[in-house]
Amino acid sequence: MPYLGRACIFLLGSLAEFPFSVYEDFIYGSRIEAARLTEDPVFVIGHWRSGTTHLHNILTQDPQWATPRHLNVFYPKTFFTFERFRFILSNLLPEDRGYDRVKVKLDMPEEEEEALLSYSHRSFYHAVIFPQMTDDFFRRYALFENIGAEEFAAWQQDYLWFLKKINLSFRGRPLLLKNPVNTCRIAALTQLFPQARFIHIYRNPYEVFESNIKMIQIHTQNMRLQKLFDLKELHEGILRRYILMMQAYDRQKQSIPSNRLVEVSFEQVRDRPLETLKQVYTQLNFSGWESAFPHFERYIEEQKNYQQNTYQYDQENLQIVRKAWSHWIDRWGYQPPCINSN
Repeated sequence: MPYLGRACIFLLGSLAEFPFSVYEDFIYGSRIEAARLTEDPVFVIGHWRSGTTHLHNILTQDPQWATPRHLNVFYPKTFFTFERFRFILSNLLPEDRGYDRVKVKLDMPEEEEEALLSYSHRSFYHAVIFPQMTDDFFRRYALFENIGAEEFAAWQQDYLWFLKKINLSFRGRPLLLKNPVNTCRIAALTQLFPQARFIHIYRNPYEVFESNIKMIQIHTQNMRLQKLFDLKELHEGILRRYILMMQAYDRQKQSIPSNRLVEVSFEQVRDRPLETLKQVYTQLNFSGWESAFPHFERYIEEQKNYQQNTYQYDQENLQIVRKAWSHWIDRWGYQPPCINSN
């Protein structure tokens, strides 16, 4: 059993954290249960590697928003208690995410799906640990297919618990959440939050495909307890789930009025960030543009030397992406990248 040692490490970590989680639940449990969100959240959505992290990182510079941080999502049951161990925990973090150059710090914004992975079995991200079950997790906990009303209600309860805890931690500030899985959960989220607002970011699908290959290969490397697919099956899974996610998004967005959903491209955010942010604030009726502007401007200036990943494209991959994802390639007007002759 090649993954037995890793499984034992995971188990020991859970056992070590358990007394702290019992203590924290005793101290804060009733306050979390009683917490109420004063405003429905704002959701940044988009397929993985479409620029959700970059957009989220910029938006969270506006101090009006509350957003989960690294400490919150990786220690969801104990982050109030573990705050006192911040120095020790920060020294355990890698410098960046591995599959790109985005820094990893305790106070960096993170997606709440990572938290759900830690305390609930109702998360698509369990596919990181059990990659052979990726499609099953995706259909059950992203698309919500093949689950009954009772299990769906349990997912809602699990999800709300963490948002209430974040709400308590940030003293009731409105939540700004980034989670690619939510791209195909709009209907489920608006059941919980009828006035939720959504920011959908999309990117050249040819780049998204190559970037997802790299992300899956690297991100699961130190976490999986099953063997990863071979390359052909990995490609087919990425192509298949993109279609399912985007079809679900296209269906569900029809019920959202234009003042609660805005769509922007990664290239807009990259090349004209301030103009794009103002468009988002205007269309979604966000307050505080004038006070947020200098925070955005300063962060964008700090990030100007950031280098994106580059990819080697081959004709076969370009063709399979074109064949599978032509609907969205044509809708957004993207062209295939040039093939490197080296």
